[in-house]
Amino acid sequence: MMKKDNLERFVRDNREAFDDAEPPMGLWSKIESGLGGPGLADPIGNERDDTLSGRVVPLNGNAARGAGGWFNLNWRVAASIAVLLLAGTLLYKNYQPKTAAPSELVAAGPAYAQQVAHYTQLIDNKRAELKQMTGSNPALYEQFSADLDRLEHSYQGLKAELPQNPNQEVLIQAMIQNLQLQINLLNEQLRVIERIKHQNQKANENVV
Repeated sequence: MMKKDNLERFVRDNREAFDDAEPPMGLWSKIESGLGGPGLADPIGNERDDTLSGRVVPLNGNAARGAGGWFNLNWRVAASIAVLLLAGTLLYKNYQPKTAAPSELVAAGPAYAQQVAHYTQLIDNKRAELKQMTGSNPALYEQFSADLDRLEHSYQGLKAELPQNPNQEVLIQAMIQNLQLQINLLNEQLRVIERIKHQNQKANENVV
């Protein structure tokens, strides 16, 4: 293995093959500490393997200057990746679906969690349908929403009580029954709207 003195002698004897730029301070100590490290090619050759980048870099003054730039580039890339990962984590936390079941439900049993998630998604879809069908009658939508909101308020109260309640299974059953009541109410409201629309259509046909 080439020691520091041999490497210095090699550079002095072949100075014309190198750039005329002065090496940065501390370069020899860095070279010495790096001798024998993994991924280092034959030191007599004109090329070495850069273990950080996997590239083959010419062993000259330009390479010494470029190494610092490459390390800086690696740090910038690493920092950019860290920022992207952090942003992705925040987005995931902030935009998780509202249908996700509480952790207490998951602990009580996957079947409960799946059932609650299914009912919650169904309620969201039916609420959206209700809003669309009552677009021409905002007063009716407000009336229907008030009935639904009372049930939803009760559901949120049960959900908030869940972590501290020792009888979690009984409470979960009450939550599921509440969601079923919301679905039944929504179905009835949608049927009422359909009947109103049908009656209006018949009235218009009779007028014509």
